[in-house]
Amino acid sequence: MNRGEIWLGVYPNDPQKKKRPLLIVSNNLRNQEPRLQDIVVLKLTSLENSSGKKKPINPAEDVIIKLKKQTIIRCASLFTIEKSALKNKLSQLTLPNMNKVESCLKTVLDLN
Repeated sequence: MNRGEIWLGVYPNDPQKKKRPLLIVSNNLRNQEPRLQDIVVLKLTSLENSSGKKKPINPAEDVIIKLKKQTIIRCASLFTIEKSALKNKLSQLTLPNMNKVESCLKTVLDLN
């Protein structure tokens, strides 16, 4: 597991226990240390809802990427989960998109 990878996993407290895409944003020292069980991730969601209407985005906090379809990385939806909750790797974020995520995280966490 590495920073910038997108994995399928279950959101904490998700009553449906549905596997959804998650972006790993914690550093690789944490991600690869077997004694540390938690990993820091962001939620991803499709840009359009089931009726085809676009979901609201906040350009200061959200990054739009193309996976199978247009997808929003919700940088304000930052949380930790156990590494064991990540089921399989879907993709790797490009460096330009990871830079956008990092910029949004700085805004969300007021690190500018």
